[in-house]
Amino acid sequence: MTGSSVRARPIRAAGMLLLAAMPAIAQAGPGGDLSLEASSDQRRRGLSWSDGRQTIEAGVSVPLAGAFDLGLTASPLRGSARHGGADGVADLSLRYRHDLGLLSLSAGATGHVFAGASELSYAELDARLGFSLGPARLSAGTAYAPPQSAIGGDNLYLHAGFDIGVPGTPLSLYGHVGHSSGRVDDPVRATRLRPENQYRDHAVGMDYAMGALTAGLRYTDTSITRTDPAAPFMDRHVGARLTGSLRFAF
Repeated sequence: MTGSSVRARPIRAAGMLLLAAMPAIAQAGPGGDLSLEASSDQRRRGLSWSDGRQTIEAGVSVPLAGAFDLGLTASPLRGSARHGGADGVADLSLRYRHDLGLLSLSAGATGHVFAGASELSYAELDARLGFSLGPARLSAGTAYAPPQSAIGGDNLYLHAGFDIGVPGTPLSLYGHVGHSSGRVDDPVRATRLRPENQYRDHAVGMDYAMGALTAGLRYTDTSITRTDPAAPFMDRHVGARLTGSLRFAF
C-alpha cells in the first residue's frame, strides 16, 4: 500500500461516515443540534481512539416525541490499532431526559459501529444524575456494556464530574474521574476498552465560547502503568496528554 493510500484512508472514512449521517442531519430541522469538532486526539475514558493523532467528529441530535432524543456522531479513527485498524466509528444513541427542578436524569443506549474492520461493534447502556446550582453542575453516572465478543467480556464504567461557567466570562471549567472494570473472557479483545483488568482515568479542561465556535483545552491521564506483552500496541497513548479542540455548533 502506498503512502498516499494510507493517508487517504481517514479522509475516505470521514466522508463515508458523514454521508451516513446525512439522513439524520436532514431531519434535524430547527429543533435539532448540529456540530463539527476538530481535535488533536480523540480520547475516551483516558484512551486514544484515533491512534494519538488528529481527527474530526460530526454530530447531530434530533428531539423525538416526549423527552427522548436521537443522537449520531461520526469520526475517522486513523486506522486505530486499538480498534483493529478501523477507519472510523459511528455512535448512534437513543436517550431519555427528565428534569426535576435542580436535578436532571438521563438514561440511554448507544451502539458503537466501526467501519473498515469486522466484528468490532458493540453496545452499552448508561444512566446519569445531575445537580445544578447556579453556574455549577455536578454529575454522577454509569455505563455498562453487557457481555459481547467484540469487547472480550463486559465493561462497567463509573464516573463523577463537574462543570462550572466562570461568571462574567466566556470560560467554563470541567473535570471528571472514572473507573473501568469488568469480566474478561478474551484478554486481547478486553484490552480494547481496558488495557489493564481495571483502571482509573481523570480529566480537567476548559472551554472558551465565541458564539457558535468553542475552543477547548483538556488534560487527561490514567492509572495504567504497564504494557501488555501480549498486545503492546493496545497500551499506546494511555498516559498523560494535553489535547486541544475547536467545535462549531449550529
